[in-house]
Amino acid sequence: MATAFSLITRAMRLSGAIGSGEAPDDDESADGLDALNTMLESWSIERLSVPYIVEETLTMVPSTSAYTMGSSGDLNTDRPTRVEDSCFIRYADIDTPLTLLNYEGYAAIVDKTTQSNVPEYLFVDMRNPLVYLTFWPVPSSASAVAHIFSWKQLQQFSALTTVLALAPGYKRAIEYNLAIEYDPEFGEGGLTPQMWDKVNRIAVRSLANIQRINAPSPIMRSEAGVLTRRRPVGNIYSG
Repeated sequence: MATAFSLITRAMRLSGAIGSGEAPDDDESADGLDALNTMLESWSIERLSVPYIVEETLTMVPSTSAYTMGSSGDLNTDRPTRVEDSCFIRYADIDTPLTLLNYEGYAAIVDKTTQSNVPEYLFVDMRNPLVYLTFWPVPSSASAVAHIFSWKQLQQFSALTTVLALAPGYKRAIEYNLAIEYDPEFGEGGLTPQMWDKVNRIAVRSLANIQRINAPSPIMRSEAGVLTRRRPVGNIYSG
Protein backbone atom coordinates (compact mmCIF):
# COMPACT_ATOMS: atom_id res chain seq x y z
CA MET A 1 0.00 0.00 0.00
CA ALA A 2 1.23 3.49 -0.83
CA THR A 3 -0.24 6.98 -0.67
CA ALA A 4 0.38 9.67 -3.23
CA PHE A 5 2.13 11.75 -0.56
CA SER A 6 4.56 8.97 0.36
CA LEU A 7 5.46 8.37 -3.31
CA ILE A 8 5.89 12.10 -3.95
CA THR A 9 8.02 12.60 -0.84
CA ARG A 10 10.43 9.78 -1.69
CA ALA A 11 10.66 10.86 -5.33
CA MET A 12 11.55 14.40 -4.29
CA ARG A 13 14.23 13.10 -1.94
CA LEU A 14 15.65 10.92 -4.72
CA SER A 15 15.74 13.95 -7.01
CA GLY A 16 17.47 16.03 -4.37
CA ALA A 17 14.63 18.57 -4.27
CA ILE A 18 14.25 18.00 -0.51
CA GLY A 19 16.65 16.57 2.05
CA SER A 20 16.49 13.51 4.27
CA GLY A 21 13.76 13.84 6.91
CA GLU A 22 12.12 16.76 5.09
CA ALA A 23 8.64 16.78 3.58
CA PRO A 24 7.35 18.76 0.60
CA ASP A 25 5.33 21.87 1.37
CA ASP A 26 1.76 22.35 0.15
CA ASP A 27 2.73 23.85 -3.22
CA GLU A 28 5.35 21.19 -3.86
CA SER A 29 2.88 18.46 -2.89
CA ALA A 30 0.25 19.83 -5.28
CA ASP A 31 2.80 20.01 -8.11
CA GLY A 32 3.98 16.52 -7.24
CA LEU A 33 0.46 15.10 -7.35
CA ASP A 34 -0.07 16.59 -10.80
CA ALA A 35 3.25 15.18 -12.02
CA LEU A 36 2.46 11.75 -10.56
CA ASN A 37 -0.95 11.50 -12.25
CA THR A 38 0.41 12.82 -15.53
CA MET A 39 3.14 10.17 -15.53
CA LEU A 40 0.69 7.35 -14.74
CA GLU A 41 -1.64 8.58 -17.49
CA SER A 42 1.29 8.44 -19.92
CA TRP A 43 2.15 4.90 -18.81
CA SER A 44 -1.46 3.88 -19.51
CA ILE A 45 -0.93 4.18 -23.27
CA GLU A 46 2.19 1.99 -23.17
CA ARG A 47 1.16 -1.68 -23.41
CA LEU A 48 4.11 -2.98 -21.39
CA SER A 49 3.40 -0.59 -18.53
CA VAL A 50 -0.19 -1.84 -18.15
CA PRO A 51 -0.23 -4.70 -15.61
CA TYR A 52 -3.20 -6.63 -17.00
CA ILE A 53 -5.79 -6.91 -19.76
CA VAL A 54 -9.44 -6.84 -18.65
CA GLU A 55 -12.08 -9.14 -20.16
CA GLU A 56 -15.66 -7.80 -20.10
CA THR A 57 -18.87 -9.04 -21.68
CA LEU A 58 -21.55 -7.26 -23.69
CA THR A 59 -24.84 -8.98 -24.61
CA MET A 60 -25.92 -8.25 -28.16
CA VAL A 61 -29.27 -6.56 -28.84
CA PRO A 62 -31.01 -7.80 -32.02
CA SER A 63 -30.80 -5.30 -34.92
CA THR A 64 -28.39 -3.06 -32.97
CA SER A 65 -24.88 -2.73 -34.34
CA ALA A 66 -23.40 0.18 -32.28
CA TYR A 67 -22.69 0.18 -28.54
CA THR A 68 -20.87 2.54 -26.21
CA MET A 69 -18.15 1.55 -23.75
CA GLY A 70 -17.20 3.64 -20.74
CA SER A 71 -18.77 5.22 -17.68
CA SER A 72 -22.60 4.98 -18.05
CA GLY A 73 -22.21 3.41 -21.51
CA ASP A 74 -23.89 0.26 -22.81
CA LEU A 75 -20.83 -1.52 -21.44
CA ASN A 76 -20.64 0.42 -18.17
CA THR A 77 -16.97 0.33 -17.22
CA ASP A 78 -13.86 2.50 -17.07
CA ARG A 79 -13.04 3.91 -20.48
CA PRO A 80 -10.39 1.69 -22.06
CA THR A 81 -7.11 3.04 -23.37
CA ARG A 82 -7.13 0.44 -26.14
CA VAL A 83 -9.26 -2.50 -27.26
CA GLU A 84 -7.26 -5.63 -28.02
CA ASP A 85 -7.61 -7.76 -31.17
CA SER A 86 -8.38 -10.87 -29.09
CA CYS A 87 -12.12 -10.07 -28.76
CA PHE A 88 -14.64 -12.75 -29.71
CA ILE A 89 -18.36 -13.56 -29.92
CA ARG A 90 -19.76 -16.47 -27.89
CA TYR A 91 -22.90 -17.98 -29.45
CA ALA A 92 -24.32 -21.44 -28.73
CA ASP A 93 -21.16 -22.20 -26.69
CA ILE A 94 -18.96 -21.56 -29.73
CA ASP A 95 -16.40 -18.74 -29.67
CA THR A 96 -15.86 -16.87 -32.95
CA PRO A 97 -12.93 -14.40 -33.11
CA LEU A 98 -13.76 -10.82 -34.05
CA THR A 99 -11.56 -9.10 -36.64
CA LEU A 100 -10.92 -5.47 -35.70
CA LEU A 101 -11.54 -2.90 -38.43
CA ASN A 102 -10.20 0.63 -38.81
CA TYR A 103 -12.15 3.55 -40.31
CA GLU A 104 -11.28 2.57 -43.87
CA GLY A 105 -12.19 -1.08 -43.32
CA TYR A 106 -15.61 -0.28 -41.92
CA ALA A 107 -16.29 2.36 -44.58
CA ALA A 108 -15.53 -0.24 -47.27
CA ILE A 109 -18.46 -2.46 -46.16
CA VAL A 110 -21.07 -1.93 -48.88
CA ASP A 111 -24.18 -3.14 -47.02
CA LYS A 112 -23.88 -2.20 -43.36
CA THR A 113 -27.39 -3.52 -42.57
CA THR A 114 -26.62 -7.20 -43.18
CA GLN A 115 -27.58 -9.26 -40.13
CA SER A 116 -26.27 -12.48 -38.63
CA ASN A 117 -26.44 -14.38 -35.36
CA VAL A 118 -22.67 -14.12 -35.11
CA PRO A 119 -20.92 -10.83 -36.02
CA GLU A 120 -17.43 -11.33 -37.47
CA TYR A 121 -16.00 -7.80 -37.45
CA LEU A 122 -15.65 -5.05 -34.85
CA PHE A 123 -14.99 -1.38 -35.60
CA VAL A 124 -13.60 0.43 -32.53
CA ASP A 125 -13.97 4.22 -32.54
CA MET A 126 -11.84 5.53 -29.64
CA ARG A 127 -13.92 8.60 -28.86
CA ASN A 128 -13.87 10.37 -25.53
CA PRO A 129 -15.48 10.04 -22.98
CA LEU A 130 -17.20 6.99 -24.54
CA VAL A 131 -15.69 4.48 -26.95
CA TYR A 132 -18.01 3.29 -29.75
CA LEU A 133 -18.09 -0.40 -30.70
CA THR A 134 -19.76 -1.25 -34.02
CA PHE A 135 -20.31 -4.90 -34.97
CA TRP A 136 -20.81 -6.33 -38.46
CA PRO A 137 -22.82 -8.17 -39.57
CA VAL A 138 -25.45 -6.54 -37.36
CA PRO A 139 -26.29 -8.90 -34.44
CA SER A 140 -29.65 -10.63 -34.90
CA SER A 141 -29.67 -12.75 -31.73
CA ALA A 142 -29.90 -11.81 -28.05
CA SER A 143 -28.00 -15.02 -27.28
CA ALA A 144 -24.76 -13.67 -28.73
CA VAL A 145 -22.33 -12.25 -26.18
CA ALA A 146 -19.27 -10.19 -27.09
CA HIS A 147 -16.15 -10.69 -24.98
CA ILE A 148 -14.14 -7.47 -25.07
CA PHE A 149 -10.50 -7.37 -23.98
CA SER A 150 -9.02 -3.96 -23.23
CA TRP A 151 -6.33 -2.01 -21.45
CA LYS A 152 -7.50 0.16 -18.58
CA GLN A 153 -5.87 3.36 -17.44
CA LEU A 154 -3.65 3.02 -14.39
CA GLN A 155 -5.56 4.33 -11.39
CA GLN A 156 -5.10 8.01 -10.65
CA PHE A 157 -4.53 9.51 -7.20
CA SER A 158 -7.45 11.83 -6.45
CA ALA A 159 -5.76 13.28 -3.35
CA LEU A 160 -2.46 13.14 -1.50
CA THR A 161 -4.00 10.70 1.00
CA THR A 162 -5.35 8.33 -1.69
CA VAL A 163 -4.06 4.79 -1.08
CA LEU A 164 -3.28 2.38 -3.92
CA ALA A 165 -2.41 -1.31 -3.73
CA LEU A 166 0.37 -1.42 -6.32
CA ALA A 167 1.43 -4.54 -8.18
CA PRO A 168 4.94 -5.82 -7.32
CA GLY A 169 7.68 -3.58 -8.70
CA TYR A 170 5.46 -0.56 -9.38
CA LYS A 171 6.30 1.38 -6.21
CA ARG A 172 10.01 1.47 -6.97
CA ALA A 173 9.44 2.24 -10.66
CA ILE A 174 7.04 5.08 -9.82
CA GLU A 175 9.31 6.66 -7.22
CA TYR A 176 12.48 6.64 -9.33
CA ASN A 177 10.78 7.65 -12.58
CA LEU A 178 8.86 10.39 -10.79
CA ALA A 179 12.21 11.71 -9.56
CA ILE A 180 13.25 11.99 -13.22
CA GLU A 181 9.98 13.77 -14.02
CA TYR A 182 10.75 16.32 -11.30
CA ASP A 183 14.11 17.28 -12.81
CA PRO A 184 12.85 19.99 -15.24
CA GLU A 185 10.57 21.49 -12.57
CA PHE A 186 12.55 21.26 -9.34
CA GLY A 187 16.07 20.67 -10.63
CA GLU A 188 18.54 18.08 -9.37
CA GLY A 189 18.94 19.78 -6.00
CA GLY A 190 22.07 18.78 -4.16
CA LEU A 191 22.68 15.54 -6.06
CA THR A 192 26.12 15.00 -7.55
CA PRO A 193 26.28 13.93 -11.21
CA GLN A 194 27.26 10.43 -10.02
CA MET A 195 24.22 10.15 -7.74
CA TRP A 196 21.92 11.51 -10.43
CA ASP A 197 23.29 8.90 -12.82
CA LYS A 198 22.42 6.17 -10.28
CA VAL A 199 18.86 7.47 -9.98
CA ASN A 200 18.52 7.47 -13.78
CA ARG A 201 19.84 3.92 -14.10
CA ILE A 202 17.52 2.57 -11.38
CA ALA A 203 14.57 4.40 -12.98
CA VAL A 204 15.27 2.76 -16.33
CA ARG A 205 15.90 -0.69 -14.83
CA SER A 206 12.83 -0.65 -12.54
CA LEU A 207 10.50 0.34 -15.39
CA ALA A 208 12.08 -2.27 -17.66
CA ASN A 209 11.47 -4.92 -14.98
CA ILE A 210 7.71 -4.35 -14.87
CA GLN A 211 7.53 -4.08 -18.67
CA ARG A 212 9.30 -7.43 -18.95
CA ILE A 213 6.72 -9.04 -16.64
CA ASN A 214 3.84 -7.43 -18.55
CA ALA A 215 5.10 -8.46 -21.98
CA PRO A 216 2.70 -10.93 -23.65
CA SER A 217 4.09 -14.34 -24.47
CA PRO A 218 4.75 -14.62 -28.22
CA ILE A 219 2.50 -17.00 -30.15
CA MET A 220 3.60 -18.39 -33.49
CA ARG A 221 0.98 -17.84 -36.18
CA SER A 222 0.74 -19.36 -39.66
CA GLU A 223 -1.40 -18.47 -42.63
CA ALA A 224 -4.47 -20.66 -42.96
CA GLY A 225 -3.38 -21.66 -46.45
CA VAL A 226 -0.11 -23.01 -45.10
CA LEU A 227 -1.91 -25.13 -42.53
CA THR A 228 -4.36 -26.62 -45.04
CA ARG A 229 -2.03 -27.15 -47.98
CA ARG A 230 -1.81 -30.77 -48.99
CA ARG A 231 1.65 -32.27 -48.93
CA PRO A 232 2.96 -35.72 -49.77
CA VAL A 233 2.88 -38.03 -46.79
CA GLY A 234 5.35 -40.87 -46.54
CA ASN A 235 6.36 -43.54 -44.04
CA ILE A 236 10.08 -43.52 -43.33
CA TYR A 237 9.86 -47.14 -42.18
CA SER A 238 8.36 -48.42 -45.43
CA GLY A 239 10.43 -49.47 -48.38
